[in-house]
Amino acid sequence: MGDRFDRLGARHANVEALLRRPGIGHNNGPTFDMSWGAWVWRRASAKAWKTPSPEVAKMRVKRAERLGITYRELTSALMDSGANLGVAVLPLSLAARVRRGPKGEIVVEPRNFIAALVAKFGGRLFLLGDIDAVPGLSDEERASFLTIVNRALDGKVEAIGWGHDGPAIRTMLKANAVPHQEAFLVGSGIGHKVLGDTAGLPLTKDIDSWLQ
Repeated sequence: MGDRFDRLGARHANVEALLRRPGIGHNNGPTFDMSWGAWVWRRASAKAWKTPSPEVAKMRVKRAERLGITYRELTSALMDSGANLGVAVLPLSLAARVRRGPKGEIVVEPRNFIAALVAKFGGRLFLLGDIDAVPGLSDEERASFLTIVNRALDGKVEAIGWGHDGPAIRTMLKANAVPHQEAFLVGSGIGHKVLGDTAGLPLTKDIDSWLQ
């Protein structure tokens, strides 16, 4: 009966990997790749991250500070796309609460910490008006919404787009002649990370570390 029982076929999918795990003394790091391709990649990566001239480094540091991101995040986006970041896309639902007033008027109440962050931001600010976060607006109300939201955010919002997905972001950027490589998303959580990736943005910045 033992000859008829396929012990190998009965193994769990992870068993083979466990049997082949490194022995004592291995740090579980990646395989040391000595191929030509890996060598070229390491050489190019080192060159890309080589410290630039003091003037260029100072310029990048100042730009990163104005945008509320790190020097490395700015440089990484530049290396990946060849474009300088300059536009922040902020979901409206994260920036403010939108409700109807007693007379049916639109009321925009910025989150307490958002107003302070936006005041420090030195780039171009776009809002993505998540339809679910806004109480059914008429076409006329949408047309005047930018003015209303700027009263709450000190006139810092340059444009607003409507939607809740990556294509909505791309449409808003295109309408304002902004290449998507020059924009980054300010968000919170995995949902916004996916949103930024879907839009093809080079960076999604967590709001908890934005402008800090």
